[in-house]
Amino acid sequence: MAVVKAKRMTKAQIVTELAERTGLSKKDINTVFESLRDVVKRELGKRGPGEFIVPEVALKLKVRKVAAQKAKKFRNPATGEVIIRDVPASKKLRATPLKKLKELVL
Repeated sequence: MAVVKAKRMTKAQIVTELAERTGLSKKDINTVFESLRDVVKRELGKRGPGEFIVPEVALKLKVRKVAAQKAKKFRNPATGEVIIRDVPASKKLRATPLKKLKELVL
């Protein structure tokens, strides 16, 4: 017996379904998504707190700053040669499901 796996929804399908469920137009739904994107950008940006919780979705987005590393050793897998170089500072984005989302899905 083969298990048929469903495909993920496209943006257009998500917008259409939300428009049908809420009674809003597709243009309004797209405006909501654009506004949400702008808020996330502001909150996770340089001047924001670096953390954002998406309400009712129970998802926490967090930016973590990784410090620069001087003289880090790397190994070339082809030759086995050890290479020493500096690694610049960077930022990592992490999405963590909260309890509500875990209960909903699991």
